[in-house]
Formats: sequence, structure tokens, C-alpha cells
Amino acid sequence: MDNKGDRKKVIVIGGGISGMTSAIYLLDNGYDVELYEKHSITGGECTSWKRSGVEIDGCAHWIIGVNKYSNFYPIWNHLGAIDENTKIHLTDYFTKIYYPDGEVVTVYADLKKFEEELIRVAPEDKKMIKKVIRGIKGYQHVDVPTKKPLRYYNIFELIHFGLKFVPMLPYYLKYKHMDGKQFCEYFKSEKLRYLFRNVLKSNYNVHSFFYIMHALTLHDAGVIEGGSLQFAKNMEANVLSKGGKIFTNSEISKILVDNNHKVIGIRLKNGEERLSDYVVASADVHHVLYDLLENKYTEDYFKKRFADYETYPLNTAVLVVYKITKNISDKARMMVVDAHDLYIGPEKIDRLSMRNHSYTKKDENEPTTVSLLIPVQDEVYDYFKQFTTKKDYLEAKRQVGLSVKEYVKDYFELTDDDLELIDVTTPLTYERYLNAYRGSYMSYISTKSGKGLMRSGVVKGLKNFMLTGQWLMSPGGLPIAVFTGKHAAYEICHQDKKKFICKEKKYPELSLKKKRKLYS
Repeated sequence: MDNKGDRKKVIVIGGGISGMTSAIYLLDNGYDVELYEKHSITGGECTSWKRSGVEIDGCAHWIIGVNKYSNFYPIWNHLGAIDENTKIHLTDYFTKIYYPDGEVVTVYADLKKFEEELIRVAPEDKKMIKKVIRGIKGYQHVDVPTKKPLRYYNIFELIHFGLKFVPMLPYYLKYKHMDGKQFCEYFKSEKLRYLFRNVLKSNYNVHSFFYIMHALTLHDAGVIEGGSLQFAKNMEANVLSKGGKIFTNSEISKILVDNNHKVIGIRLKNGEERLSDYVVASADVHHVLYDLLENKYTEDYFKKRFADYETYPLNTAVLVVYKITKNISDKARMMVVDAHDLYIGPEKIDRLSMRNHSYTKKDENEPTTVSLLIPVQDEVYDYFKQFTTKKDYLEAKRQVGLSVKEYVKDYFELTDDDLELIDVTTPLTYERYLNAYRGSYMSYISTKSGKGLMRSGVVKGLKNFMLTGQWLMSPGGLPIAVFTGKHAAYEICHQDKKKFICKEKKYPELSLKKKRKLYS
């Protein structure tokens, strides 16, 4: 596009968190930005909706970076997602594990309490328990590269960044090729094996446990008042206030590329074409590469991962939500329980993770929700896809809700009159609203064999184009969506030979020793 003015134009495909992040940083750096979103609202997967008069939060189980001493907090603040006045719902524990014999063990966010709880349950595993605690402490040192893409770090920045990994390194080397099943075998006690089987799926890489625990123990993971939709609306308001343009209900059918392999704009589903100097694609990467770019620029990196389901399984799930009219504020906020003879299509479900949303209520007498995000295998996508009529599909969803209902009634001590099934989302829901490949709501699951290092959003052989979002680093999530969005803006400035302007507010730094003392 030949731009007659001084400002170049960037089109952003996808109005999720990553896309809006790119838009904000590009606007900061003097670009005109047009953002196109398929759905009627922005937010992408970071969203909420209402059923039967209550709100269902479809995303933010944890938002990492809510602590002002975190390296992520200045980014969230600059994006407008949160500020010093935002109410954050923190938690004292990751979850509570309910054993078949009635015992309840708490995975505390406080490391001292967590250690004491584990030793209480299994004193014979005291040595291994202390290793786990030291591992979490090692992970507390680590920051993600939020400043700019790692390939633009100079030698001194790389050394400084790398030194933070030193305390974590022994645990990284020990566990990098270990899954949940193998990790459980380190414990003598069957009770601790049971606990970690319920915290980590058997094929998940152990690092996922250490990562979330490092954030919880530093009070850096929580949920904001108003939930995911409000979080996204805050960012949308910031895009608009900076002069960005947002077009909702605007699905893209093609990314336009000229004969010199330079991206020059987009074509909408209605046939209209919009030209630009750059395009940032913040949509599902399979949809972008195989559909919008017609599989002409798909790299081996992605081809191998989409073809190797065993090493790179997809993150997909079924979400079941109930409206609760009885006051259950005294019940556990998060719990994991055994499931028996429970199937979703062909897959047997062995455990259920339940979340009590009473903590978000403003009035103890108002109804609340209990939600269950049930991770499922790829075959469940095919199970729901087989239904050719809407009636059959809805009935299959209803049957899932009825099967799970008894567990909710049991653990929350409810009667049929106290709860109502109000929604069931499936992998097809994510596919329909987000063009998510086979209904994957995040990226690939981090397994012991998978390579999880972050990849650049630059596509080989294609000019003036950037990928952003969860697919650039497994297992995905909001933090990865955000810093890849920021990195895309940095890359465009670099290609234009412009200095990247970062307008983030600076916050006082606190040493890890002081953080631990503050939150212990």
C-alpha cells in the first residue's frame, strides 16, 4: 500500500487479547490500526456471557501478572486491562483434593503451608516434598521476555536474562522430559501419587505445575472484578481511545499477497478488500496458515506439530455450568473429585475439577454458578462433530450436563431444586466462534517430548506479516497472547527502522527475597 501520509496502516486480524495488545503498541508507535473481529464483541476467548440471569466466565481461571511487582503488571496496566483500583480476587490455595475415603488435602498457595500439608499426609516423602518446594522457589526467579523479542537482546541483556534461570536450571534439566505419570512415581505414598495425578494429567509436562505454583505463591495469579469480558472491554476502550478502529462482525476470507510475496491487505467474507502496509494475524494459526493464506506459506514447524498428535496433543475441553440458588459461599472455591463411570463420547473421565464462583457475588443472597472445565482428548471433537442435526447435538450436550450433575449435588450438598444446568460448551463451540482448530482453546499441551520454546511470529518467505497469539508457545494462555502481541509491534517497528516506543508506567522493583517475606 502506498501511504501518502507519514503514518503507515496496520490491519490486525482478530480482536482477542493478543490482537488488541498489538493494536495498542502499534498505536503508541504512530501507526494507524484497523482491527477486524469475526464475533460481535472483542475479547476472543477472553469472554463471559449470561445464561438464566447469571454470568458465565469462559476464560480467566487465573490471570498472571496481577501483582504490581510482577514484570507483567506494567503491561496489563498499559493495556488498560487493570490498574491500581482494580479489585483482584486472589486465592489461598490452588485447589482442594477430595479423596475417596473423605479426606481433603489442600494445595496451598503459601509454600510453608503447602509443605506442612504434604508432610502431614505423607511424612515418609519428606525428602521429595522438600525438593518440590525448592523447585517452586527456583521457578520464582524466572521472568518471561516481555520487553522485546529475545533475538533483539544484546549480549548484556541476554546474560542478565539468563542468570535469572540459574536457580531454576537444575529442576528444568531434571523435569524437562518428564510427564505427570512419571513424576508421581517419585513419591512413596499412594496419597501423594493420587494428589499429583489429580493436579497433573498423566501426559502433561511437569513444568506446568511449577509455573502456576510460582505465580500463586507470589500472589501473582488472580481474577479481576467483572471477569473476562470486563477485562477485554477495558482493553477495547484503550484501543479506541488511542484512535484505533475496530470492526466487529467482520470475518476475513483471505489475506492478500502480491507477486513479490508481500502482504498488502485482507478480503472480508462479504467480498470487500481492505489494503494496508502490514497485517498482524492474531487468529487461530491453523486457520490463518491453511485457510487465509491457502497453505502456501505453512512452515514445517507447524506442519509437524499438527501431524504429530501424540507429541503435540491439542488443548480442548468441555465446559459445564450450573446456576446455584442455594448459598454455597462456605464451600470450597476449587476442588478436584473422582469420577466413576463417566463418559463424554468415547472418553472416560476419571476426575472432575469444580469451581465455585460464589466469591464474585456482591450479595450473598443472589444466585451463583459452579463450573467444570473438563479437559478432553481430540476424539471428543469428532464425537460432537458426528451429529448432523442441531437437535441431536444439543441433546448430547444435555446428557453431559445430566451426567455431571450428581457430582455437583453431592459435593455441594444440593437438591435438584438448588441447581439448574444452564450451559455446556464443547470443542465445536470454540470452533464456531473462534475458528479454533479442532476446538482447541489454547495451544498444544506441553508434553515430555514436545519442544515448547517460543517461536518468532515471522513467517518465512512472507513480507509485512506477523503471527501472534497462543500458538507461538505451548501451552498458550493469556501471558503468551500478550507478549507475542507486543513483540509483533516491536518487529514491525524494527522492519520500518523505527525505535520501538514503550510507554509502560514504571513500577518499583522488589527483590525476590522481599516478595517472599511480604507474601509468607
